[in-house]
Amino acid sequence: MNRRTCAWRAAAAWAAAALFLAGGCGAAESPSTPRGWSEHRDPQGFTVPLPPDWSAASDTRTGRITIRGPADEEVAIWPVFIPGPLDASAAGAVLGRLAERVQPGSRWEAPEQAGPSAVRAIGRAGSQAAVAIFSWAASPRGSGGCLYIARAADGPFRQSEEIFSSIMAGFRVTGPPSDGTPAKKAAVQYVRWTDPREQAFSVEVPARWKVQGGLFRFASVDVRGAIELVSPDGEVRITAGDAELPSFTEPSSMLMMTGFQEGSWYSPGYGVNMMVRRYLPGLAFAREYAESRVARGCTDVRIGESRERPDAVQAVNEVNARFGVYGIAQQLTAGEVFFTARMGGRPVEGYCFAGTQQTQMSGMGLWKVEHLFTALAAVEKKDLARDVLVHLIESYQLNPQWVAMQQGITANTSKIVSQTHEEISGIIQGTYENRQRSDDEISRRRSNAMLEVEDVVDPVTGRELKIESGSDYYWIDHRGTIVGTDTHTLPGLDFREMIRLP
Repeated sequence: MNRRTCAWRAAAAWAAAALFLAGGCGAAESPSTPRGWSEHRDPQGFTVPLPPDWSAASDTRTGRITIRGPADEEVAIWPVFIPGPLDASAAGAVLGRLAERVQPGSRWEAPEQAGPSAVRAIGRAGSQAAVAIFSWAASPRGSGGCLYIARAADGPFRQSEEIFSSIMAGFRVTGPPSDGTPAKKAAVQYVRWTDPREQAFSVEVPARWKVQGGLFRFASVDVRGAIELVSPDGEVRITAGDAELPSFTEPSSMLMMTGFQEGSWYSPGYGVNMMVRRYLPGLAFAREYAESRVARGCTDVRIGESRERPDAVQAVNEVNARFGVYGIAQQLTAGEVFFTARMGGRPVEGYCFAGTQQTQMSGMGLWKVEHLFTALAAVEKKDLARDVLVHLIESYQLNPQWVAMQQGITANTSKIVSQTHEEISGIIQGTYENRQRSDDEISRRRSNAMLEVEDVVDPVTGRELKIESGSDYYWIDHRGTIVGTDTHTLPGLDFREMIRLP
C-alpha cells in the first residue's frame, strides 16, 4: 500500500469522526475509552483518550492541544471560531492557513471536501506523512470549527491509523461552546425557603435543590446566618455565610500578657467566644477561604482572577449612611477570587466574594466576615451557578418580627441588609458580565491573529470588514476596492481611509 492510499484510508476514518464532531469539537455522548487506554481530563476544558505512554498538553494562549506518542507520533487539535459563514472553499483556505501555523514548512495537497461540513488534505513534513481535517458548524455569530492534524514517520503512520482515529473521535470539549456563544439558559423555578430554626430570614432557591442551614445562635448577641444549596446532580454548590466562622479579636499586648496568643479563644462575656487572629482584608480572606473551604475535596486548585472590590465597599457604606448607621472606627474591605480545580476527575470553577469589617472599640480591634458568598460548579454549569447565586442574594429578606425581638436591632436593619445584598448581587452580576465581554474580545483577537486578518470600519457606511493584515493603513473607494499602504498616502482621489479596530 503506497503512502497516498495509506493516508487516505486514515483520512476517511477521521472524516467520519470529524462529521460527528462538527457540532463544535465534541458531542454530548462520548464513546467508551478503548481497553487499556486512560482518559486525560484537562483543566482547560477538554477530555481525550490516550494510549499507554502518550501525553497531552494544551497551549492556553492559542487554545491548541498537542498529543504525542512514544515514537514521535503527534496529533494536534485546534478549536477555533471563524466570524461569518463557511463553505467548503473557505474552509479549505482556513485548513491550509492553520495547518501551516501548526507545521511550518509542510507541503499540503489541495484540500478536498469530506462531507457537508468537513474538508481534508494530505501533507508531508520532511520524512513524515500527515493528514489534516477541518470540520465546522454554523452558529448565529459565526462558525465554530476544529482542526485535526496527525503525523508520523511513514512506517509508524500506517500502524497508528486506528490510534489516531480513536483519539480524534474521543476528543470532547467540556467547557463552554468553542465559538463563545452562551449556552441557552434552562428555566429555573424558584421557591421561597424560610430559616427553619428561628424564621429569621427567607430566600428564594431553585425547586428540588437540596437546601440546608438557617440562623445559628451561639449566644444572645452571637447569631450567624448560613445557607448551602446543592443542585440535584451535585454539580453546583452555592453558599451564603458560614456558621463556623466566629467573630475575631486582633492580638494585642494586653491579650498576650493574659495568655491569649494568636489562635486561642477569648470571651468578653455574654457567652460570646472570639478567636484571637490578625485582621484579614476582604481579598486576603476570600483567597484563603476559597482554597481551604470552597475547594475542599478538590485537587489541582489554581487561583485565577483575584481583585479588591472598593465599589462594593462604597455601595455598602452608602446604604448604611442612608439609614443613619455610622461606625466611628469601622473599616470594611471586600474582594473576590475565581479559581479552577478538579473534583472527581472533572474540571470545576469556583468563586468567592468576601467582605470583612474591622471595628476599634475600647482599645481592642474586633473584626468579622460581614459578607461571604461562594459558588463551585462543573465548568459547563458555571453560568447556572452565577444566576442562582445572584438570585439568592437579591431575594434575601429578614423577618421584621424576628428583628424586633432581637435586642439592639431596629426595623431599619432589615432594610440595610436587603439593600446591601441588592448592591452586592449587582456587583457580582457585573463581574461576570464584564468577564464575558473580556472573553469575547480575547476570542476575537485570537481568531484574527490565527487567520492573519484584522477588523476595519468604513467611516461612511459604518460597515465592519475583515481584511488581510500586513499594512499600516487601509483605504476603500466608492466601488468597494480596498487598498493597503505602509504610509499615510492616499492611493487615489476616490479613496477614503478606513478605521482600524484595536
